[in-house]
Amino acid sequence: MEWQAFECVEEWRLPFVPDSGHGAPTQLVDACGAVGRDLYCRKHGSEEHIERSEWTIALMETGDCHVGLEPALHHRTPALEQFRGFSFGALHIDDTLAEATVVVADSVQGELAGYYPFIQWPIQEKRLLLPVVRDGTAVWRDPRTDLTVAEIGLLTD
Repeated sequence: MEWQAFECVEEWRLPFVPDSGHGAPTQLVDACGAVGRDLYCRKHGSEEHIERSEWTIALMETGDCHVGLEPALHHRTPALEQFRGFSFGALHIDDTLAEATVVVADSVQGELAGYYPFIQWPIQEKRLLLPVVRDGTAVWRDPRTDLTVAEIGLLTD
């Protein structure tokens, strides 16, 4: 089996809570914005200021997309000196907003909890909430009660 490399068609850098637009696929920008808004609350762990990061979105010629969360170039401060950022795939230009939001939330949650800075997010009591699509909407679900806690992007403390 031969491995094939695909070209990056376009790449964007976005603020931590971006508005729609910026030329990137709208549903991906909105997914990053929703997750960014929720990252301000219900965190447990390191005091790293993840909100001083920015999103990167890369569109490949296949329609696949790679998303990253990296320290912002203009925020290279001691508050982020240990956070190296991360990126992930599993997204496609044809994903719905709800699908893209759940993939972004799940990937960010896994990276933050599984690697430095070891932040458990978002939590309900001592449990991690799970990102799922319910009735066409991306929501945070409590795994113990199976109840919807909030729509992703509208989480509060």
